[in-house]
Amino acid sequence: MKGKIIGMCLAVFVLCFDACRTQEKSTGSDAPVKVDLALVEKYWKLIELNGNPVVVNDSNAREAHIILKTADNRFNGNAGCNRMTGTYQTKKSGGIAFSQTIATRMMCLNMDTETQFLKILETADSYAIQNDTLVLSKGKTLLARFVVVYLK
Repeated sequence: MKGKIIGMCLAVFVLCFDACRTQEKSTGSDAPVKVDLALVEKYWKLIELNGNPVVVNDSNAREAHIILKTADNRFNGNAGCNRMTGTYQTKKSGGIAFSQTIATRMMCLNMDTETQFLKILETADSYAIQNDTLVLSKGKTLLARFVVVYLK
């Protein structure tokens, strides 16, 4: 009896541990897609675009960031001036594709960061996460770097 209880506890632990690493999502096809829990439900602050640091100098500018949501593979965030939203799809071996991106259309003094950020979302085809840093790339070309921001 004691052995069965220990065995059941061990099985529950293994199942819970595996569920914490990835979560399967149905895409309407027979093949489930694994969602990288290190990627989703985090506030990713944009710190670098095309090799240049992102600095918010304008008092009207907002912090550029992205949050990839688990629900419906949606993302939202701010491109530096305007709010944005859309969908994303992760693929095998660190692949990613953003689509249906829309943004509000307020005018700001400096739209360079926003223009580049939105273009990168159209072209990025892969991502990598190391510690608290997310990198979006196109092939071997690094496009954008983000750091996770934890709420206090």
